[in-house]
Order: sequence, then structure tokens, then C-alpha cells
Amino acid sequence: MITVRARVPGSIYSDLRREGVLKESLLSGDNDVKYRWVSYDNWTFERTFNGIDEKLLSKQYVYLLANGIDTVSEVTVNDRLIGRTDNQFVRYKWDVKHVLRVGQNTVRVSIQSAPLYSLRKSKEYEEKYKYKVISCTKSDNTECYVDFIRKMAASYSWDWGPAFPTQGIWKSLGVESYDRAVIRDVTVDTRRDPKTPDRWTLAVSAHIETASKKQLDAIIDITLDDKPLVAKHSQRLTADPLGAVKADFVITIPEDIPIIAWYPNGVADNTQQLYSLQVRLSFADSQEVSAQTKRIGFRTIRLVQSPTPGDGLTFYFEVNGQPVFAKGSNWIPANVLQEDLTEAYVRDLLVSARSANMNVLRVWGGGVYESDVFYDLADELGIMIWQDMMYACAPYPVNPEFLLSVDVEISQQIRRLQHHPSIAIWAGNNEIEAVIAAFVSDERHKQDYRELFVKHMQTLVTDGDTSRPFVTSSPSNGLKDKLENYTAKNPGDLRYGDVHSYNYMSPQWDWTVYPRGKFISEYGQLSYPSLDTWLTALPDADMTYPTSAGVRHRNRLGFFNGTQVIEGLSGNYFQLPAPGGVDRFADLIYLSQITQAMAIKTQTELYRRDREVDPQTGFGGTMGALYWQLNDIWPAPTWASIEFGGKWKILHSFARHFYHNLLVSPYLDNNSIKVSLVRDDYYGKLDFDLSVKVYDWSQNRPIYEHKSRHSSDSFSAQLVYNITVPELYRVAKCPQTDCHSDWVLNVEVTNTERKLQANNFLLLSEPKNSHIIQPNIKVLDVKEVKGAEGSAPVGPHYLSNSRTFSISLSSETIAPFVSLDFRPKTGISGHFMENGFFIFDGKKSVIFSTESNVTDKHIRDNLVIKSVTDVIV
Repeated sequence: MITVRARVPGSIYSDLRREGVLKESLLSGDNDVKYRWVSYDNWTFERTFNGIDEKLLSKQYVYLLANGIDTVSEVTVNDRLIGRTDNQFVRYKWDVKHVLRVGQNTVRVSIQSAPLYSLRKSKEYEEKYKYKVISCTKSDNTECYVDFIRKMAASYSWDWGPAFPTQGIWKSLGVESYDRAVIRDVTVDTRRDPKTPDRWTLAVSAHIETASKKQLDAIIDITLDDKPLVAKHSQRLTADPLGAVKADFVITIPEDIPIIAWYPNGVADNTQQLYSLQVRLSFADSQEVSAQTKRIGFRTIRLVQSPTPGDGLTFYFEVNGQPVFAKGSNWIPANVLQEDLTEAYVRDLLVSARSANMNVLRVWGGGVYESDVFYDLADELGIMIWQDMMYACAPYPVNPEFLLSVDVEISQQIRRLQHHPSIAIWAGNNEIEAVIAAFVSDERHKQDYRELFVKHMQTLVTDGDTSRPFVTSSPSNGLKDKLENYTAKNPGDLRYGDVHSYNYMSPQWDWTVYPRGKFISEYGQLSYPSLDTWLTALPDADMTYPTSAGVRHRNRLGFFNGTQVIEGLSGNYFQLPAPGGVDRFADLIYLSQITQAMAIKTQTELYRRDREVDPQTGFGGTMGALYWQLNDIWPAPTWASIEFGGKWKILHSFARHFYHNLLVSPYLDNNSIKVSLVRDDYYGKLDFDLSVKVYDWSQNRPIYEHKSRHSSDSFSAQLVYNITVPELYRVAKCPQTDCHSDWVLNVEVTNTERKLQANNFLLLSEPKNSHIIQPNIKVLDVKEVKGAEGSAPVGPHYLSNSRTFSISLSSETIAPFVSLDFRPKTGISGHFMENGFFIFDGKKSVIFSTESNVTDKHIRDNLVIKSVTDVIV
């Protein structure tokens, strides 16, 4: 028997590691496999506690409240069974008034092995209902049948993460007592007053729980930022058979309370004003008070699905009447061990998203409903949340017990999260409709799908929240789904809804290979994390090229060989490194990150400029781009733009540019070079100066420049430059018949009135086929600066001890894809606001933001600069 001290919140893996039973760091080496035995045992968590007195037990109702148990357990108090759990995402409440005693008590939570439970349930289901829900083949890296247990699906592994099927009490566990009733949740709906558009109406629902069989005469007070909205309102409460009662109010906000509307990051006034709403429940015959305080924002949101040419439908968000181009990424659990997440780390990830000009994150359906901290930060930072329900990539059972658990889960989570202005949309699942379309032919599975996600989930969500839209799946065809009874033959139709797109076979820097959908909610490419991140998980000896077994163990791309994918795609554009040790592996990391960044840049810029719908096909009209994925669950090669631990990959620095409200996008279209000007601002008509410069790789000054002025409207995409390649060769005086390998373009737009500026580059051939000259990059200066533009978000959203340094560089020739990093193990952490950049005209300054205690000299001495010609081949 193993007995260790446990922590709550926590899990058995962390407890065993902390107490020394597991000798090595959980996320290092192959410990996801080596320590899997932990998940096959049953574990019991026990605590003897004091503090229960006669006053507490004298209350009419005394409950044990479990906000999160992972997952299948029996709970006893003083050796008496009081309840069972089977859903990680459900809050449980058990009557313990006659079980607790004054003084010392013991609570025991006995948790079953999750993999063995789900395997058993799968077999029982097949025996009872005579069909398989899903087939699964277990491997060293994966566990099976996660669809038969309501826990974080990613804990059974995914194609970017390890299997750690946790057990534990992952949220708070405590005693609750009262005589009358408690407010459990508060939901809201903010709307413009139809008679006076500059005034707001607030609908408030207090969700109250009581075990009283009698009517209760209650008094309800509602305040907004401590200003009364409802005062001493008398209401008679009559609970339903489950002890629930709802008190509803519709309030016109008084004129003496000025309301500033909430907007997503970068949209309209870019205001994320939040207000403190308190609902207070009291009783004339008692001193008992129950209150809930929520931070809310005033905003309206609509999912616009209107007819387009080519028999399509638009698919975009409209906030407070303003159309929004959704720019962002996908969020996965930020740690496979949820207890290891800190508020500071979650804040850093979300601030990094805002720093990259994102306004949407999609919370993916194979993780968890995130913490209150996560959604509070999203509200503060103006990051809209596409919220999947926690169902992903496989059919699920629909036996009555399972559906009952689902119903409770969905109802509780909707009420918990509904008040957040950041949540833009609910989605029933991740990719299950697509899985059924691709792999399932029998009608039984389709009926099951509709039973769970339409009859149950859609009904619960739309009844519980009328303030935002719901789609049954992602991807889906939106409103068109209903016409095919929610199991479409092609739920990724580019004419409707949202699309998931992955391509590992085509040239990744060619925009013509990508689908022109209405809203691309997943697309991505893999790369390796930095040496610093690798060395938190693997020894120095594993840092080699060709890649070591330790590195390959962490590449979990399932349908393809992930190592070959990264090397193959990088090899399309670069010569791969020569075999060697850590320096050659560092070269491979660099090439993989540039390849990834350029692939996502190419695809995203297509979506930013593709506002028009092709009347023949119905394709195009894109209004959303969410690349896969923002963050990592452990140190590994993945699609993420932020490594495990918070370090930005080159992709994340690129995102700051391709998600900026002002984008200038040059591209090759057959035998023409075109430039689009994309604006997602709300400034109205503005004039922009366009500069298109042609550089020879061997020089530091342009050999040709085109200048022109263009007028453009807010929220638009327009072509501002179009020239055939032969004509460019003529005007720029190409000395031979083909200058693709010799030239590179630098494009810039500026508006002096608003002080707006954007730049970009265009390669005419792959770097490996270009005549790139060693640029001999040097550091001119490193100095700490105050309040550098673009260094970090202002205000309370960023830690106050952040420091900013300006790094000035020089180069003798055009320097492509310049990467800045620090030598491993120096302890310097932070974010380069630009990385993987070009140096034109011989000089470049880059901002580095850090919370490390460093000096100018420390940065200069440890800075590592790499460009294409530095890769040893």
C-alpha cells in the first residue's frame, strides 16, 4: 500500500511526485508511459477535519459541496456512503446534516481507475445495446474509450499531448449550511433599449436553491457598481421538486448610471468596461443573507448568417451592431495536470494572445471548461470565447444514465459561465459531426448523435441562454445543418458555417492550396519548440539531428509521421541541416519555426483579404481565422505558437503583424504580383501611401520603388497594386530573363493623419533557390527603454515589473528570417515583439519585453542571432 499526503485541488500524479514516490519530473522523458501504472490503480483520498460546531449543525440544511471530483468515485462521511460521482465537470451536493457530528469528522473519496472504468463501460454498453459506439486500439502513448467517462478527453492523450489519466479532487470540497436558500448562479442578458438606443436594458435571473417545501417570502436587492437597480423587492419563492427556483428581473438602466459598451480587442472603441453586478437574497424573518457578485459587460452579439451569391450563407459575429473579423487561435488545456496551472501563467498566455492582436480564442472541446480566472481575464482583455462543450472527435453513448449526467453538466456550466461578455458562441462538440460524415455509415450512430447534441444539448443551451448563438458542432454548416437533420454529408462545406483545414502534402507557402471558407476555425502546421523548452523535458544528449528517440516520442501526429512532416515541409523551402549535435538540432528548430510561421502567415493573409464571395462557387467571404493552436500542454513538437512555459515561437511574433487591424498583403497570383490593403479599423475613409520596393539579395538599398496613394474605407479589403512579373522585370531592369532568385520585395503603407503603418515582404522563390548572401548581422546597441511602443499591453493586464529593452542590429545585405533567442539555461525569459523578421536597408530595432532581472550586457552577451545562411548544411 502507498500512503502519501495529498493536496486539494490536486491529482494523484502530483501527490506521488511531490512525496517522492515518482522520482522524476512527470512531464520529462517518457514518464507519461513509465508512470502510467498510477492510472490503473484505484486511489482513496481521506481527510479528518475539525471545525463542525453546533451552530453549523443547527441549520436546517447542511451539505457537502464538491465542485469537482475527477472522476468516478464514492464519497463517505464518517464511514457512511453519502454519494457517488461520475462526471468531472459537475458540481455535486449531498445532505450531511445527520452524518456530520460536532468536532472531528472524516471524509473519504474513493476514486476508480479511469481507463479501467471506461473500458468496462464500453464492454457493458456493447453487451446491452448490441453495437459498438467506437473502436479503439490502445498503445503505449494512448488510452481508449474516453467517450465513456466524463473527464478531460486530452488526459487520455491527443496528437499534441501525453496520456495522464488523472484521479483526484480537482476543485474545492467543503461544507455549506443555511436555513432558507442560497443563490447558486446569476445569468444576465444586456440589450439596447429599443426606444432609446443609447440606453441599456438588463435582464437578470437569480438561480436559487432551497430544500424547503414551503413558500419562502424573500427580499431581493440588485446593485450595479453599488448603485441600486432593484431595492427591497419582495418575492415569494416556490421551489420545483429538485429544489430550484428562478427569480427574473428586466431593468432599464437609469440615466444616472452611464454605460460604456464592451467590445472585443481592436473593435470599434476597443473598450472592455466591466461592471460589478450584485444580487442579494434576504428574508424578513431571518438574518440569513445569500449574495452573488458577477462582473458583467454591456454588449449585444449576433451570429450573422445571411444569403450570399453561390447559394451560400455568411458566418460572422456582429458585436453592438459592428461586424467583427474574428482573429485568433485555439486554446487547449495549458497543462495536462490542471492543479499545476497558476493564475499568472494563464494571464501571461491570454495577454500574449491580446499582444498578437487576437480578439477570439476557441476553447477546444477535448479539454475542460476553463477556470473562472480564465474567463475573467478574457472579459478584461477583450478576447471573445468560442466555447465548445467538452465532447470531441468520437461518438458518445446515449444510455439514460449518461444522458442524465450530460444534462446536469450542461445546465451547470451554462449557468456558471453565461454572464461573461467574452463568451460569443456555444458549440456542442469538436468535429464529431465531421467524424460521423467521414467514418460512420449506420443510422444508429447518427440517431445517437442527434439525441445527445440536438435533443438534449441544443435544447438545454438555447433554453438556458438566449443571449448568444449555438451550433451543434465545429465544424458545421451553421443554419444549413438543420436541413440535413444535423448530420450533413459534408459538414465542412465552404459555402456555410465554419471549416477545419489541415494540409501536410501541398506547398505550405502557396495561398492557392487553402480552402476559401466563411470562417476557418482550425488550421495549422507543426514546428519544434526552442532548445530551452526541450531541455526542461529531455537531456542534452537527445538534442541531435537526425532527431533522437526522445524527441520522436513526443511527436504524436497520428495519421502521418510527424517527424517526416516537419522535415519534409521544411525541406520544400530550405536545405536541411547536416547531421550533428545540439547546434544542428537548433538549426532544425529554427527552420521548422520559420516554415510554420510562413505557412500560417500565407493562409491567414488569404483569409484577411478574401472578403468577396465567388458568385460561381459560393466560396470566400471569409470573416474568421483561428489557427491551431495557441498553447501547449507539455514540451513537444506541436502546432502551438506559444511553447509550454510561455515562450513565443516565431509564429506568435508573425501573428502580431498578420492579425493587426491594418494589413498590407503582397502575393503572387499566377504571373502577377498583387498587393491588398486590409483594414479592420473603424476610422472611416482614409488615404494611404503605398511603397513597393524591389531589392536584390546582394544589396542593402532598393533597386526600384513604386509609389502611389490610395483611398480606402473602414473594414475593407482592396487591391492596391497589380503588375505582371514580366512588367516588373522591365521597370525594375532585371538584367536577365528571370530574377525570381535574385529579388525580394518590401511593401509598406502609411497614413500620417492617424499615424498608421504596416509593412510586409514577398519572396519570389524558395529561400533554398534564392541567391541569399551572408548578411553578417551585428548588434549595434542594447538599452533599456521606458514605455516602448508595442512592448506590452498597457494597464493592469500586464505585470507591473515588466521591463523593455531595445535591441539595435545592422546587416551588410538583406537579412531574411532573422531569429533572436538566448543561449539555453541563461534564465532570460520574455518576448521579442518581432522575430523571424527581415532586415532591409541595413538596420533594424527590435523590442524585447521581460520580467527577468537582467542588464543590457547580460542580454547582449547571451543573444543568439540566426538567419538562413547561418544554417550549416
